[in-house]
Amino acid sequence: MFTYFLADDQYLYSTKFGFNTKKEFEQWLRERLNNRFYDFFIVKNNQLKSIGFVYNYDLSLIDGHCKLVVYIIDEYRKTGIGGFVATKFMKYLFAKYPIRKVYSTIYDYNQESLQSHIAAGFIEEGSISDYRYYHGTYHRIHYFSMNRKTFESTLGKLVK
Repeated sequence: MFTYFLADDQYLYSTKFGFNTKKEFEQWLRERLNNRFYDFFIVKNNQLKSIGFVYNYDLSLIDGHCKLVVYIIDEYRKTGIGGFVATKFMKYLFAKYPIRKVYSTIYDYNQESLQSHIAAGFIEEGSISDYRYYHGTYHRIHYFSMNRKTFESTLGKLVK
């Protein structure tokens, strides 16, 4: 896990983190697991090797929504595993919590994720320009969502 959070491609899902050692990472992750992440799962392949993670945060039962993050290591991208993991996790979230909607944010430099969200039926609810500075340029952040009804009538039918 430590190497995933310090990997060069961590910019796909988050900003730089404030830790440099495994001990600092363990403290950071423990605090997040206790206070910010509600459900956190490590994704493993058929050989039980860790290939990523998925979690939700900003869960609001009053407002009926949460945010979702999926990270899959580079060698398993473009295989469909990220979409499968996201779909299974959303099914879990809608079954566990009385939420009506799941949100996901994506930066415009992550075109693969943008296109997969659109293809899966997520709705873009808005965006903010010049949100993140990366590789010498400011980038837009996009806010996507899928409500329970849409999920159940589309993606939810694909997984058990």
